[in-house]
Amino acid sequence: MSVHPRLARPPVTRFAPSPTGYLHLGHVVNAIYVWGVARALGGTVLLRIEDHDRIRSRRNYDAALLEDLDWLGFAADEGRHPPVRQSERTGMYESALAGLRRAHHVYACACSRKDIGGERYPGTCRARALADAPGRGLRVQIDSGVELFVDALLGPQRQDPAGEYGDLRAADVAELFM
Repeated sequence: MSVHPRLARPPVTRFAPSPTGYLHLGHVVNAIYVWGVARALGGTVLLRIEDHDRIRSRRNYDAALLEDLDWLGFAADEGRHPPVRQSERTGMYESALAGLRRAHHVYACACSRKDIGGERYPGTCRARALADAPGRGLRVQIDSGVELFVDALLGPQRQDPAGEYGDLRAADVAELFM
């Protein structure tokens, strides 16, 4: 596997299972890919447990996932003892959200998935000045413009996030800060 010459440092990949059930074949295929990319490029693997679904996440599934990964020989380079848990990072998410609020990039949104109808959110609530309230989500305003970047496998890329996706849910953006 060749890496684009502009890749400045070895990548940190992540394996992020949700402890809402036992390890399954899809997890194993993903783990093979994640560890394979990291090893091929001299990178490292971060294990991040996606336990933010507090209703369906279970400690017994969490323990079983770790035991199965060990049995399969997948040992994370970072975060393994103990692994990084999303439920323990609430303060980081709140801090990221506070920064977005200070910059006036966050607004309340009353739209449901059905209202949106697809992947691109058109900014329906952006100018409505809705107050935060139960049942309303938060969105981050994405300014228009093209982003240029280098993908390690595909080389130079260009994307227009506002045009392709519209304004994002605040929860999705907060994860980018982690």
